Amino acid sequence: MNAAVASPAGFWKRYVAYCIDALLVWSVLEALWWLLFRNAGSAELEHLRELLAQLQAGQGAPVDATAVVLEASSVLTGLMLATMLAYAVLGGAYFILMESSRWQATLGKRLVGIEVVDAAGHRITPARALGRFAAAGLSWLTMNIGHALAAWKPERRALHDYLAGTCVVNADPSRPGMPWWGWLVVAANALAFVAVIVFTMVAAWQAVQAAAG
Repeated sequence: MNAAVASPAGFWKRYVAYCIDALLVWSVLEALWWLLFRNAGSAELEHLRELLAQLQAGQGAPVDATAVVLEASSVLTGLMLATMLAYAVLGGAYFILMESSRWQATLGKRLVGIEVVDAAGHRITPARALGRFAAAGLSWLTMNIGHALAAWKPERRALHDYLAGTCVVNADPSRPGMPWWGWLVVAANALAFVAVIVFTMVAAWQAVQAAAG
């Protein structure tokens, strides 16, 4: 391994950094959405609420349940696609500009003490940062197996690192460990994941019980 990249960042440090960055991007995205588009789709959503209320209460004019479901799907799909596009634009600008800057890292990466370099250990160009961000989509599309490579491979490179020719390394090789608060972030995410699983199982059991009763 090149001496310049001989201190690869651990998987969990990368995970915590991404959690911080995702929270920052989503916070900015939510603020911009509220300021600029808070009334977008409000009429459609209000109409859906009225239809669902009628369907539940069985009052007023007959409501076609299939039409309600199709209309709800259309509105929700539109909102989801708009959100994904907004995240791609805002997140792309954030990751590309930060990782190709003199910091060589996003704010999350800076906080945990890691940075992005090319295979020779040099600062990456905006073009390479763009390629890395685009390739990260494949890591998501592989059901996160692409991200998990950073835990399995000795060089701690994810799929998008291989494709873009980049590495994530410790900014200070003498301090490769995770900050203590980083493990709190990992623990909080683990607890949230377990809570979602338990809630889903309880909701499914209650639905089965209601159907049986």
